Amino acid sequence: MTDLRRIQATFVAAEPAEQGEVTGVVLEFEPLRVRLDVETIRDFAELGPALTIPAVAGLGKVLRILRAARIAAPRDPLALVGRDAEIVALLERARGIRLRLSLKRRARLSFVAWTERGVETVPDVVDVLENDEHYVVLRSGSRAPVRFARAAVSRRQTQHERWYEVVGIERP
Repeated sequence: MTDLRRIQATFVAAEPAEQGEVTGVVLEFEPLRVRLDVETIRDFAELGPALTIPAVAGLGKVLRILRAARIAAPRDPLALVGRDAEIVALLERARGIRLRLSLKRRARLSFVAWTERGVETVPDVVDVLENDEHYVVLRSGSRAPVRFARAAVSRRQTQHERWYEVVGIERP
């Protein structure tokens, strides 16, 4: 069984964005006639600054939108890597185009603890175990668990973030 969902959507906006040292474009889509728990699907297409595998994948998303809108891409599309303003200008011309998106549902759990040292956040949590003396926060991957002494924690909370990742873009 696959958790891939295909929907019809309209491309509505693109804006340059930075996530740490990585630059790219946030792509926005509005679903058509489909019930999702979000009104707008936002996806980040990484575009540099260096030529990496994620940057080429992000460039692929941009080029699929341009192709669906019948907008000619530059002769050397790899030259667009790291040039967010130029990509946003090209994508502005594609506004309003209908696309078929393949979406994957994603989720992230984090643990927030208020302690004497301040507010501490542990991202990418798998589970939180409790005993009489500690909270043990298990993290995804092979990272070591994080322990918080119960006596040092004045308040705790888990935060759940959900979104859709665009894994495919096609013409309808």
